[in-house]
Amino acid sequence: MVGYYGMENVGDNAFCVVLDWATRTYWGATHPVFAAPPMVDLPEASVGMSPRWYGGRGASDRAGALLSKAALLSRSSMLVFGGGSVFRDMGPLSEKKLFSLFSRFSGHPMAAVGVSIGPFLSTAAERRLVEVLKRIDVIGVRDAASAEVLRRAGYPGLLIPAGDLAGLLPEALGEPIPPRRPRPAPGARARLGVTLLGVDYEAAAPDVRRREAALIEGVRALVLKEPVDVTVLVFNTHAEHGDEQVSERLRAAVADTCDVRVVTARDGVRACWDEMKRCDLGLHMRLHGAVFAYLAGVPFALVPYQQKCDDFLDDIDQPPSLRLGRVPEDPAEVTRVLTGMLTDDAVPGLTREEFAERARWNFTRAPWALGVAADPSAG
Repeated sequence: MVGYYGMENVGDNAFCVVLDWATRTYWGATHPVFAAPPMVDLPEASVGMSPRWYGGRGASDRAGALLSKAALLSRSSMLVFGGGSVFRDMGPLSEKKLFSLFSRFSGHPMAAVGVSIGPFLSTAAERRLVEVLKRIDVIGVRDAASAEVLRRAGYPGLLIPAGDLAGLLPEALGEPIPPRRPRPAPGARARLGVTLLGVDYEAAAPDVRRREAALIEGVRALVLKEPVDVTVLVFNTHAEHGDEQVSERLRAAVADTCDVRVVTARDGVRACWDEMKRCDLGLHMRLHGAVFAYLAGVPFALVPYQQKCDDFLDDIDQPPSLRLGRVPEDPAEVTRVLTGMLTDDAVPGLTREEFAERARWNFTRAPWALGVAADPSAG
């Protein structure tokens, strides 16, 4: 299994938790191995990379990581791209070319499940990625927009319009989908869960600063106005790409006004999921902060900093009253949307059960699913 793994990101680690369970359950995999370093939520035997290759970005680190992945490939019978936005960019020396060549010459199948396709970061990246995508036997996409990109590109394999792998997270953790979170009783203290984004490589610095200030000030205004406590969920703890600094600014901004809890990617996927279930409302920038809240039955607003966020909101039919703009600039608007969640009964139009079933299609509609023929209507 390959993906954006090893970057201390709860969303991507959740993909690994789901893939480990689902490939065993639906495909009969006996030993799924991830091209990832050790993580809290998986047994050591399920990860095949040394943490040393994730400590830097030099040529020796990249070469070491690539050689480690090549060694994993040599012992594999199938390669799976598992989850996330891994098909947006590709340089001329990308490891994706290695994976494609391995599949071609070994005859071992190559699949992608729960992925999004594009928006491509350049025309060169699009050209290279389309060449690789056309060599993948089966692709399960997590949103309708990605399916359309593949259709326009003339993808010749089995296309499965499916869903985000995280839709199966409760089952992978051995739990049912939890009951929808009830509205807090009048006067009772509610808990707001927040994920922020430490680095946005596609937004201008002034926009990032205005957005961050609006979100933090909006949350502070909420807890000064309403009986609300805060849980800061740090979904990425990577030293370069992570969210710890901005999350600490939020914690410090509200620490004198309410009870504040902090849970991070270092605590693991299950710990973040458990903490999300204790929230009554949510404000998220991390896509999978919003996905976790949705699965937990917690009303939430997602700041759509990338197209993948808009695609998710469209696919679940998020009510207009729970929507925020890409760059909220007015803290009062943030506070207004959050305050409305304390009394508004609006919920996404797509049920969580249907969301989970769409995630399941990534596996049950594949041609190697146990006892299930590929669904000819899937493409």
